[in-house]
Formats: sequence, structure tokens, C-alpha cells
Amino acid sequence: MNYSTDDASRFSVHNTKIKKVVVGDQSLLQKTITCNVRLPFSLENLAHHMSEYQESLVAAGVAMPKVFDVRIENDCLIVLCEDGGLNLIDQYETLERIMSSSENVVANVVAVLHKVIVAGVCIDPHIKNFVGKGEDLLYVDLSPPLTEGYVAARLSVAAGADEHQILQDNFSYFRPEFIPYHFAGDFLDIDPAAEAIFPALHSILSNQGLIDGVDLAPFTSEAKQIRQLENLRLRRGIFMI
Repeated sequence: MNYSTDDASRFSVHNTKIKKVVVGDQSLLQKTITCNVRLPFSLENLAHHMSEYQESLVAAGVAMPKVFDVRIENDCLIVLCEDGGLNLIDQYETLERIMSSSENVVANVVAVLHKVIVAGVCIDPHIKNFVGKGEDLLYVDLSPPLTEGYVAARLSVAAGADEHQILQDNFSYFRPEFIPYHFAGDFLDIDPAAEAIFPALHSILSNQGLIDGVDLAPFTSEAKQIRQLENLRLRRGIFMI
């Protein structure tokens, strides 16, 4: 295996490092996942939760990169997978370009989220978690795996009642009923001025049937609340994995 020096970790959480590697004549991604908390199970079990989570997403109709190899090395979980290309933020660079793209970027992501909601699966809807072009999008985030078993395990090792509540609330926002608001709120992570695009997001989500009978004001309030809670978790240094 020949390793490149390309680093694709800019949008990864603190526990994941991503770089491009070359295997034969194929360009792949290597994700190195290091746990920031002592989970009540082995890395082998973590890999099982990730596989279970991926299967649930694929069963919901979500396209994902093919995984070629998973191994444990130096107390890290290393995943070798298909390279789907740049994430949507890197491709379009600004909110204006994302919202005005001829490829209907946001509508295409929302179409994927609709499948997840119908299937009753949890997902992190941040637009950075999608790569690809047009309707050919791949969802790339398996860390943390949003399975019931993993969430229960992480909550079981929370450091006190306050951390437990923050984690429980954060995990709940990945559930189907919160996905439309979470999707909008995460644009505030990209640009603090993103509230300006909330009317357009509200319209897209309404037109595709993800929200029904929810006015713009409560939609905006819920989206901002979700982002604020995630910001609190990050400021407190509370990790999900």
C-alpha cells in the first residue's frame, strides 16, 4: 500500500483522521478513529455497531461508500473505504453557492433525509457528511454509530448527571422527528449568519414533505436550539465517541 499525504480531515470530529491512500491503482480513503472516552466494550464491538448502523442506512435507501477493510491498530479503528470525492461544503464553498447551485444541492440532500425519516433511522444531517454530485450523493458519517445499543453504551459512561443529560439531548436530535430542524441548524456551524437562508430551507423542507404545518418562526427557533446544544457539548469537551 502506498500512502499519499493528502489530508481530508478538515470537517472530521476530533476523534477521526482521514487521508487519501493508494491501493494498487485505486484511490481510497483511510479513516483512523480514536475513542475519546472509555467505552464499555472493545473496538471490535465498536466496529460491529458501525457495521450495524451502515446496514440500517443502506436498508433505508441511503447510498454510502463501499468499505474494503476494517482493522484495529494501536488502539485505533482503521477503516479503508471508497473515496466519494469532496464533501458538499468544499465543493460549493459558500452558502450562496450551495443554495443557488444548478444541481439543487440542498434539495438532493433533503431527498436523502426523507428516506431516512420514512425508515425511522437516525442520522447526522450536517451537509458536510455528504459527498458526490447531483442526485448521486453518498453519506459518509458512521462515527459515532447511531444505533440504540451504541447510544445506551455511551450514556452509561457519562461523567455525571449533567453530561448524561447533554449527551442524551444531543443524541435525541439525530432522531427522525428532529432531522429537518437539525439539518437547518447545522448551517449555523458553517456560517453564523446562516439564519438568512432559513426561509429557503423551510420552503424546501416543506415542499418535500419533511415538515408539515410548522411556521418559519418555530422552525427557526428549534433549529437554533439544536445548534446551541451541540455548541455547548463541544465547548464542554463532551465527546460522543
